[in-house]
Amino acid sequence: MPVPERPLLPGEFPGAIWYGEEEIEAAMRVLRNQSPFRYYGPGCSFEVRQFEVDFARFLASTPGGPWPEKSGIQVTAVNSGTGALEVALDALGVGCGDEVLVQGFMWISSISAIVRNRAIPVLVDSDDTLNMDPAAIRAKVTPRTKVVMPVPMLGGCARIGVLMSVVRDINAERREQGLPSIRVLEDCAQSLGAHAWGIPGSITPLADEGIHRVGTFGDIGIFSLQINKNITAGEGGMIVTRDPELHRRIDALHNAGYAHDLENPCNWYGDIPVGWGHGRRMTELQGAIARVQLAKLDRILDGMRRSHARLEDCVRKLGMTPRARADADNPGDTGYYCLFQLPPADLDEAGKIARGRAVARALEPWGLHPWFLHDFEVHVYYNIVPLVEKWPISNGCPWACDRNSFHTACRYERGALPRLDEALITTVGINVPSRMTSQQEQQVEDVLTYVFKEALPGV
Repeated sequence: MPVPERPLLPGEFPGAIWYGEEEIEAAMRVLRNQSPFRYYGPGCSFEVRQFEVDFARFLASTPGGPWPEKSGIQVTAVNSGTGALEVALDALGVGCGDEVLVQGFMWISSISAIVRNRAIPVLVDSDDTLNMDPAAIRAKVTPRTKVVMPVPMLGGCARIGVLMSVVRDINAERREQGLPSIRVLEDCAQSLGAHAWGIPGSITPLADEGIHRVGTFGDIGIFSLQINKNITAGEGGMIVTRDPELHRRIDALHNAGYAHDLENPCNWYGDIPVGWGHGRRMTELQGAIARVQLAKLDRILDGMRRSHARLEDCVRKLGMTPRARADADNPGDTGYYCLFQLPPADLDEAGKIARGRAVARALEPWGLHPWFLHDFEVHVYYNIVPLVEKWPISNGCPWACDRNSFHTACRYERGALPRLDEALITTVGINVPSRMTSQQEQQVEDVLTYVFKEALPGV
């Protein structure tokens, strides 16, 4: 086949490439009001407050349906996704002597937030969605387990409904043993707008079985608004919960550490001390831009999902296996990234790694932003040097803490998660822009076909 031309594709940043006059006007409104701080100013328009309300309505909506006027989900906006994780873990009481179960395919913040809260990360293997395997959780749970943290990566849903059922069963057993319940913190930084099937609630059901937005299944969910995300304000994070008391703690801790007196609130920063505040407030500029972006999210997701489905069909026809969906009947993935497993081959580990790198190199000149997952930087547990070598944050903590002495049983070198390790050396992915035309989709198909049939036949 003839060598295809390099496609002229939209940018790889889903939300940012939708920026237009609406975002400019939103930012200018804040600047004209001279009020970039969320709680007060010369003409504060409370953009962040309204964004929190809108975000709660979105999360309570049925995918593709209208947003309800009221939502039982409570939202706190913060200045980054990493900050959201740190505040959420603090609100859940995570600290010295605690274990947090987390998967090995994530972003480094999923790990650093645990370490910065002075707890020990415990790795859990993945299933064919490349997310946390619900069947692998029970073997990792100990009396020290405080939180389970699934991380739906690159827009792909975990089997969160099954995971929540497993945690509820474990918590029922823990109650009989006199142990505290395990809580679930969903790190949905890369999956805003995704949905899945199941029953929310880690201790008792909190909603009927059905389709719910990811981030609303666990005790707390977090999201990121960094530039790579489905909507963006450059930076920003969201913390969501169905639990009013958890929300009260989150709201206090993200600010100055004080909760509002519900009957007689006197101070913008709160009235009743709860703990040490993180100072993670979102700015009005971030809130104003994010509000506009949120209104575009369904269109952004529609574009990515359409293109992703077409590219998935293409790689399947070329002999690759797309990443598994958590629910084939109700696929709720966002379509952010198209991951595919290379065909089975009679290769040893070194041969598989060499093959994966060759595929990524062959795709790179075409502007598809490919990644061979084994080399996917600090998205992979064994590529995070401070984790593998157990670097401390201060005074040797958390590793030197007497209450964390059990960490000696935890290893983070490659080999700790066999199923994930094998998937990482056999999987390649390409970016799926959110504004591709049918012609551009065809161009990408032509590139994939050329690379796998002509440049790298028989990979």
